[in-house]
Amino acid sequence: MKRVLEELAVRFGRTPAGKTGVGARDLSVDAEEFLAGLGARDGRKRQEIEQELAAAERAGILRLERHPRDPAILQQVRMPLSAEAELFRRLARPSPTEQRAALAAQFAGASADPGVPEVWREAWVKWCGRMEQAAATGAAVAPFDRVAGAENAELLTLLPRLLAWEGESLVRFASCVLCGDSKRLEGWAAPEKEGENAGQLRGKLGRLLSDITDGAVPSLEDVGILPNPRFVLLHGPLRLRFGGEWLDLGLLEGPVRLALADVRRVTEWECRARRCLTVENETTFHELAKLGSGELLVQTSFPGSATVALIRALPETLEWWHFGDSDPAGFEILRVLREKTGRPFQPLHMEVGRVPFEQEALGRPRAQWPFYWGTEG
Repeated sequence: MKRVLEELAVRFGRTPAGKTGVGARDLSVDAEEFLAGLGARDGRKRQEIEQELAAAERAGILRLERHPRDPAILQQVRMPLSAEAELFRRLARPSPTEQRAALAAQFAGASADPGVPEVWREAWVKWCGRMEQAAATGAAVAPFDRVAGAENAELLTLLPRLLAWEGESLVRFASCVLCGDSKRLEGWAAPEKEGENAGQLRGKLGRLLSDITDGAVPSLEDVGILPNPRFVLLHGPLRLRFGGEWLDLGLLEGPVRLALADVRRVTEWECRARRCLTVENETTFHELAKLGSGELLVQTSFPGSATVALIRALPETLEWWHFGDSDPAGFEILRVLREKTGRPFQPLHMEVGRVPFEQEALGRPRAQWPFYWGTEG
């Protein structure tokens, strides 16, 4: 009678009792609808399924309601809520009630993790309590799986260790320390362009950290685990003062990488350029840097913390331009730049629908602004 039991299990899982454990009504299905769901409207298969239904009734899993004047005619297939445990025992798998209990137990057990730092202890315990209650009542627990398994356990073990991470380290080093595998954590924290799965997993961890800390720690970067060093790549007439000493980047022929820590150490900025131009692709950035145009050039796609910190520190009186690819991603970078820096960036040489959309398709730049013939800026 496995086919009948499987169909009952599917239908029970859709009921309020199956989803949440709270339900007042037995599972009741029109007999013809039940048979149709198994492709057994007539013929030999119908006879087989009716026999299986009768066997399930004898086993006490369901009750068949028949026509009062013709018992051969089935009218309703009814499964009492009390039959849940026996149904899933015969199917040799956990019942929905058991699954909810096991998932709730995972969160309850995690709440006592000794690795949670004191600053987040209260928030962690409250979060685990909320998740335990959600699991027990069948409410949403995303991005966790609804079935208590190894991935849930790994996440619940890792999250306290992420909250307790001290200092800044690259993701592969942190992954070795936290996971014993240099690539495991990198798969969860890799930049969006390194694969769809990596981006999904990175977002999963970010959502969990943000939920636990009420938005105070929205990503791995915010606990000091970095996919790449925090640098900004720039070129142009910019002088930086560190206390009593000046550093003139304008004396350099080539671009320079400035660490976020050094951006934060600057006590005074002096920029002799009229404009700040951010450039999406590094290959184009280097071509423009070779020209010695006197413009301040900053290479960035989606801006990191070092780039944002630099741009916010520069004089507001500069003109702000962004040169990106003319595809949706290029215009999204422009939007994010405006949002994160608060500067009124304008698009340079970016045309919606241009084919090919890559910056490099414009050819070799000239030394004078706006760098390409037949354009204005």
